[in-house]
Amino acid sequence: MIEFIFLIFTAVAMFIATNLDDIFVLMIFFSNKEFKAKQIILGQYIGVIALIAISALSYFLKLVIPVNWIGLLGILPIIIGLKNLKDLRDNKEVSANYNISEESKGFFSKFRNSKSSLVAIVSFTNGGDNIGVYVPLFASIGIPQMIVVISVFIVMIALWCYISFNLVENSILGDKIKKYGHIILPFILIFLGIAILARSF
Repeated sequence: MIEFIFLIFTAVAMFIATNLDDIFVLMIFFSNKEFKAKQIILGQYIGVIALIAISALSYFLKLVIPVNWIGLLGILPIIIGLKNLKDLRDNKEVSANYNISEESKGFFSKFRNSKSSLVAIVSFTNGGDNIGVYVPLFASIGIPQMIVVISVFIVMIALWCYISFNLVENSILGDKIKKYGHIILPFILIFLGIAILARSF
């Protein structure tokens, strides 16, 4: 029982340590009226779960996925941020729909062209170096313990979204973020993309 509790605390501590910066990014998304809460939550889950899945597969299949390969995806937030800056300059609605096709059908196409995809891309690329932390943890525990850790991570994603949403709803902090969130978002995306690329080399 003590070992089980220690494992949970370890998983919680590891998630917090590797995802602290995600709270600020999520706050920017939640403050932007063009993003619905469910789109942000879905995107965050997809992005973080993808990191966890790659970490687990790296352990099970004995694959070594260089973190800098994932880091190269940092170019995507930069491209989207630049497009959003152009939209702001042209007084257009800031959009994550960077590749829209009216004929797009099916879940993949709809997701690719949705705001959830932007959140997922940012979450995934920003957490690329988490893989280097998760893989050794998974390698040191058995499958039952791994299931516990992954379950804790899934719960923590929801908690992270909840905390970020409530910080934005705070009357003192949230009002300012809501007022300028749509302006800040493109710069945050560009900065994140540059930071992710810089960490890759």
